[in-house]
Amino acid sequence: MQPARLLKSGARGQALVLFSLTFLLLTLMVLLTLGFGMRAKERVEIQMAADAAAYSQAVSTARTFNAIAVMNRAQIAHMVAMAGTQSMISYGSQMYAARQTSACPMPDPAWSALDQAAAMQTLSLQGRAGDMFRSSLAIYNQLIGTHLANQGLTNLIAKEINPELFAPPEGANKSLAEVSGGAAAGSSYDDLMQQEKTGTVPETAGAVMPTGGGQGNATRNATMGSLGWTWVHNRPTGSAGFGSGAAAHNPGFQHYASAAAMDSSTYETISGRNSWAHDHGRAITETCPDGTPITATATDAWVMSDERQSNEDQHVYGANSPPPGQGAENNTTVDERHTLGECVVCPGIWPYSVGFNAALLHGNADENDYGQPKLYAMLLRDYASDARRAKPDPWNLLFTFKFANQETEFDNAAPLGRIQPTGREDVQRNQVALAAGLAYYHRPRPAAAGGGWEEPPNFLNPFWRATLVSTEGARDDKPAHRLQQAGFSEHAETLRRLDSAGYRGGSSTGGRY
Repeated sequence: MQPARLLKSGARGQALVLFSLTFLLLTLMVLLTLGFGMRAKERVEIQMAADAAAYSQAVSTARTFNAIAVMNRAQIAHMVAMAGTQSMISYGSQMYAARQTSACPMPDPAWSALDQAAAMQTLSLQGRAGDMFRSSLAIYNQLIGTHLANQGLTNLIAKEINPELFAPPEGANKSLAEVSGGAAAGSSYDDLMQQEKTGTVPETAGAVMPTGGGQGNATRNATMGSLGWTWVHNRPTGSAGFGSGAAAHNPGFQHYASAAAMDSSTYETISGRNSWAHDHGRAITETCPDGTPITATATDAWVMSDERQSNEDQHVYGANSPPPGQGAENNTTVDERHTLGECVVCPGIWPYSVGFNAALLHGNADENDYGQPKLYAMLLRDYASDARRAKPDPWNLLFTFKFANQETEFDNAAPLGRIQPTGREDVQRNQVALAAGLAYYHRPRPAAAGGGWEEPPNFLNPFWRATLVSTEGARDDKPAHRLQQAGFSEHAETLRRLDSAGYRGGSSTGGRY
């Protein structure tokens, strides 16, 4: 009977063994579910962080471009005001000349003070227009040096979302190429002016031309087009403007014995460009304070100001007879009174401005977003970082156990085994996200007028906006190449294989990796 009792007692505990095995399997399934769920959550998190960073870069770029456009408009307003001041000097000179022949002449010191104040106003307006350029340059340098270079803005946003996210500096290459042509830092005003003097301003394929590029003529044309006050630009007796003084060729503008001095088109000046105003003969209909009429007829008046290096500034006026020509005013020579600031690249009186690279609007511009910059944000999470290795997730189990007299290692931290600190090229180690934002110019033409653009991208009107876009689609979009530059070679190869298998992403023609 003893063996039967032993057999009966040995059958007890079978359910416990089966439950233990089932519980172990259930535990492993739960841990794997947690691991996969955490990886999916982290994947969503890093992509959302990259999207937020890309959009923020585009917003920062659009706001910078709008600020530059406003500064350029302020420049134009100052130059228009300068033309208006020159007009007042010329027109007032006629009035003064006529008063001097009447019964109520104006005291010379009073006239000289007014003339001096107007001349200083002209110089001040030009200086302030130049200050606008310095401000635009500072804003632009802040954009590329702080926000874009080394993915500075992207890194700040990533750290706010999760401290373990990192923006590799190489991820800024695409954004910098689109905005500054690849430069990771802006140039100072002095350095740019020295480059202008020596003709060594580097060419750029970026959207921004720090010293205006081809925008100079556009800005001058915009200024002349803004001289909408008819009295300034096209009054019956005269006009004001900028350039070679072509208005002096008006048949109504008489030239006297000193014609060579009065006709700026014949000046041997440094500039050949200047700020001028003129008035030709008109009858004065004013009266003296005591009611005595002024019967003088004002003859021609002329004021011309160019750069300080030139000694050919002019201020000529008279009444009832040809003007006396050039002379000192209250013991001050005209070159000391009616002059502007020093030119950087002589000749020239015009302040520099930050301009949009109009060369990007030619050729097959539609293949490259018409020069509107696309900005990449690249983030990574390193699963082999010191912090991760020191404190792994509790469900990422790593232990050894004996089975059939052999030691076996269990590791559910990675499909290919425990993640090792190999480098950025390892897909298993590095979780990478890439996103793109676009700073675009938006000034649509009304549908009733045919739709489309009102004008191409420029830095004369503040209509820049920002949006998220695909990392593919334009000619210069090479996401796999940018990943390769940052060291993520296996990630780049994955994109290329997807493309070869027919994946098209955000482009109907494929990513052209």
